[in-house]
Amino acid sequence: MMIDFARVRWALRGLPDLALARTFFRISGHTMTRPARARVLWKICRDSLRAGVPGDFVECGVWMGGSAGLMALALRRFEKNTRRKLHLFDSFEGLPEPGKEDGEKAAEYWRTTEGSEHVMIHRCVASADLVRSFLHDRLGIPREQVVFHEGWFEDTLPRLDRDPGSIAVLRLDGDWYDSTRICLEHLYDRLSPGGVILLDDYFCWDGCRRATDEFRALKGITESIIRIDSDSGYWIKRGS
Repeated sequence: MMIDFARVRWALRGLPDLALARTFFRISGHTMTRPARARVLWKICRDSLRAGVPGDFVECGVWMGGSAGLMALALRRFEKNTRRKLHLFDSFEGLPEPGKEDGEKAAEYWRTTEGSEHVMIHRCVASADLVRSFLHDRLGIPREQVVFHEGWFEDTLPRLDRDPGSIAVLRLDGDWYDSTRICLEHLYDRLSPGGVILLDDYFCWDGCRRATDEFRALKGITESIIRIDSDSGYWIKRGS
């Protein structure tokens, strides 16, 4: 196989950690995540494991599995023989249209027709089989370590039982108001003290920011949101 050196240089740029650079090179064809954001996600996963924060890793909004792959590889590198799992929530049918709460920036994606429950906008489409093949066959992640929750968030999240009982790292990448709101409502209370919630679109889409701000106000959350780049941010849940 020929090596694409331009891709190698792009993967290495801004990634001084050699293990992370290798990981990013392996996932780069399956993610829209830029190196700076990958570096922060890697550090969040590493630090939560080193600190012994209880719980699994969870991602809502998987697309082709690149960030999920990074989280799984961090689990393997920093906590060998771990019993932690990676939970992946996605429709695997692409994004639904945004709602009115998502603002003018998202208006180009509105496709509402009367009586429709979900209208596809043909954005971020990837099948669960594609992600499974990438994680298990390409990256070598054990099948028993990854739990797929296939379906719309409003169908899968309310039906959750005790698994995951606790969460150490929660990554939300649902773009829109409704998607962000329902993920926060059903998963945030499972986030362990000291755990990290990362919002891929907080500074990008109005709906994601609005849903997050409303939820934080309702729950009395005062932890600062740390900005990663032009689009994303995270906060660390206060310990008890």
